[in-house]
Amino acid sequence: MLIKTVLIEDDQKNVQVLENLIQRLAEDLQVNGHAGHVAEAVALIESTMPDLVFMDIQLADGTCFDVLKKLSFRNFSLIIVTAYDHYALEAIRYAAVDYLLKPIGIAQFEEAVSRARNSLSLKVRQQTIESLIQNLGQPGGQGKKISISTLNGYEFIETADIVWCQSDSSYTVFYLADKTKIVSSRNIGYYEEVLDANSFCRIHHGTIIHLRFIKSYRKGKIGIVVMSDGTELEIAQRRKGAFLDKLAL
Repeated sequence: MLIKTVLIEDDQKNVQVLENLIQRLAEDLQVNGHAGHVAEAVALIESTMPDLVFMDIQLADGTCFDVLKKLSFRNFSLIIVTAYDHYALEAIRYAAVDYLLKPIGIAQFEEAVSRARNSLSLKVRQQTIESLIQNLGQPGGQGKKISISTLNGYEFIETADIVWCQSDSSYTVFYLADKTKIVSSRNIGYYEEVLDANSFCRIHHGTIIHLRFIKSYRKGKIGIVVMSDGTELEIAQRRKGAFLDKLAL
């Protein structure tokens, strides 16, 4: 099955790079056009209704986020292309949107396209992009939505609802404020990088806590933190200093 694809990029050389990669490594991607300006990009996406969009962050007269906010059609997989933009990448990673760093490597291109092929649910595609747009308006950790990759698909939750999470081999278990839990197929190291460092703290090799849900802290050679759900969690000795610094103790 051919995957309808469009390229949103204002540099013709970069368009050619993407077209060459697609021709060599992803013959099932059918390129239906490219655009480099915001209005042109919106018109192209709305008219072709693609399955997959490669979109550079910086366009000739705006950014890819200007395009996304103007779209009424958002049921596509999105791969963002960028040289580097820290704030944008934070929002991108929260929403689990794939991105390619320039210069684009073959391995990262193939991985991103493979994930796009597996993103078959239109609901997931739209939720992912809407989460990205929401996160762009939330520079801090609170109010942001995070996409949690599970064995069955994705769960979209607000980071403010995460009480704590724990490593379970290569998986991560999230414990939420409403007493439910979600098992993610990603490891805890991934979420340590994604979750806001001002709101969350890794207190043990296998445990990350949300600071606002701390109920109490018991001093001792092995410190213990009690969370709002009553769970008692051990603080590793080598992480105690950083934890107390965050609590200003």
